[in-house]
Parts: sequence; C-alpha cells; structure tokens
Amino acid sequence: MSAGAAGARAERAESAAWATWQASPWGRLRYRVVGRVLRSWCTVLGPGPLRVLDAGGGDGRDALQLALAGHAVTVLDRSPEQLALARAAAAAAGVGERLHTVAADLEDLTALAALTRHREGGSGSFDVVLCHDVLQHRTSHEQVLADVATLTSSVRPGGLLSLLAPNPAADVVAAALREGPAAAWVALGAERALDPATGRSTLRLEAAFAEEALAAAGCEVAERAGVLAVTTLLEDAERVDERLAADLEELEVELSGRAEFRPTARFWHLGGRRR
Repeated sequence: MSAGAAGARAERAESAAWATWQASPWGRLRYRVVGRVLRSWCTVLGPGPLRVLDAGGGDGRDALQLALAGHAVTVLDRSPEQLALARAAAAAAGVGERLHTVAADLEDLTALAALTRHREGGSGSFDVVLCHDVLQHRTSHEQVLADVATLTSSVRPGGLLSLLAPNPAADVVAAALREGPAAAWVALGAERALDPATGRSTLRLEAAFAEEALAAAGCEVAERAGVLAVTTLLEDAERVDERLAADLEELEVELSGRAEFRPTARFWHLGGRRR
C-alpha cells in the first residue's frame, strides 16, 4: 500500500471514529450546549441575519445551530465528503438555503477574505467566525498563532471569533478518576495528548495560550465558557435516556458560564471581539 493510500485510509478511519463520537450521548450534548452558548454570544452583535464562517467545520454541526437561528452560514473544510454531509443535514433541517460550503483549508482563508472584501467592500468578511475542534490538530503552537491571526483577518471589526478546543486540565482529572494517579502524572507532564474519540495525537492547548493568541491577533477576549464541566466524568453514557440528557443539558449550560467550573471542563470556549 502506498503512503498516500495509507494516509487516506487512516483519515477515513479517523473520520468514522469522530462520527461515532458525535453520535454518542456526550457528543450530541456537546453540540447542543455549544449551540446555545453561541446563540447567546451572537445576540450582542444585533438581530441579524449574521454572516457566519465555520472554518474547519466538517459536517457543519456547529454551523447548523446558527443556520437554524436564521443566520447565513458558510462551512469551510478540506473534505468534500464532510461538506456533503453538512449540506444534507441543512437540507433535512429545512435551512439548506442558509448554509453554503467551500472546499478549502485554513491556509486559504486569507484569499477567501480578500475576495469577499473586493466583492462586498469593507474590512473583514464575516460577523462571526468559528474554529472549533481544529486548532489542536495543527502541527505546532506557532502554527496556531498564525492560524488565529488569519482567522481574525476574516472577522469584521467588532465581530466575533469563536475558538474551542479540548482542555488539557480535563485530561488530567479524567486520567486520575479512570486510571489512577500514575496516569494523571503522565497526562500532567505530556506535551501532546491523544484524542479520545479518534486516538489521534494532538497538541495540548491551554485556554491561556489561546487568549494570548487572540490578543496578539487584535482581539479582546469578550466571552469565556467551559463546555461539559461534569458530564464527561460520568460513566455509562450509553444508559442516558432523553430525560436525563435534557437535565444534563440545562445543568451544563448553566455551568458553562460560571468561572469556577471552567478550569476543568472538557473543552475551553473563547469568544474574541475584533478591535
């Protein structure tokens, strides 16, 4: 098997594992909680409809939440298969006309923003830019800094850049609870982490580092949340019924906005306002 074929096979396996996690009770809850937090953050930008870009948005699950809220969403991803799923989900939800897709990578954002500025005028292309569950898969912290600067250039002044990634502190807590103190010490000192959904090696990105990246790119950190503060510490997710899932959603939405629960939540979530 050639290196290219092996890489494609590995990427398909990772995509399948990620889809399985998305469909799990905790995966579904993550998208519902983030969707509610995002809709709340977007209200300060005006009634809309807002122009939203989901960079690295995959099958568009975060973007769909905003399309359902009446906003015009563009999903950018390098995978045609994932983008096809995003369009199909939007059509099934009755918002196909509000969700568009672009087959491109983060490196293409500068050209995309320049094209939109030339066509529409103004500085920056979108009212809201999302980059969720993407930055931890970049090759280095230096690349993350460059990515955040590029993402910021795609946001209009006063617009919102929403970043979300796994919280390294949550890995330590989960390791201690499920595997014991020795595993927690290993997680505490590791430079990289394993994505529990796909098994892929990822960067450990602290929320503090992301805040510094936003500031360096010209954004003020206006919003902070912690996503899944308690849920992912629970066992037996497959036993969660709809009533319990609804109760957990209300609890997690409340905890997401409380500063004391953010440090060990499964994901950190930041909203940067472009100056």
